[in-house]
Amino acid sequence: DVHGFEEDNIVVLMDDGENTEPTRENIIEAYRTVVAHSEEGDAIFLHYSGHGTKLRDDDSDEADGYDEALVPRDFQENGMIRDDDLYEILVKDLADGVHLVSLMDCCHSGTIMDLPYIFKGDGEMGEMILDPDMNLDAFIEQITGKLIEFLQSRFS
Repeated sequence: DVHGFEEDNIVVLMDDGENTEPTRENIIEAYRTVVAHSEEGDAIFLHYSGHGTKLRDDDSDEADGYDEALVPRDFQENGMIRDDDLYEILVKDLADGVHLVSLMDCCHSGTIMDLPYIFKGDGEMGEMILDPDMNLDAFIEQITGKLIEFLQSRFS
């Protein structure tokens, strides 16, 4: 039992030669697994410490023209994990009533979950606000497309 989390529910990916390597595939699989096994009332804590970067936006959903990305150990062979991927994996399919905390200790992580709100722990900001740089049209289009996909899968 670690801070209320059962040992069976803890996954560690680390490049220390003892734990599972933090490759692109292993990181994505760990994230997918925790989301798939979560249910209402669960608390999920994700902690990423590693490299982060920004890449040219490839789908025009970023106001600044760049996607933020995690840099897995094998990025040269298998690529990076873009903020769009993280949204798809961690946010889109998360069950209602699941509390997710994601600590991203890396460069360019401020908007890495592609959420429409921001909060800065600078002592001046007391609450979350809508990100003024958020491309709401692209966000709404993304959400709408996912809703249509979901409804078609349920009622087809």
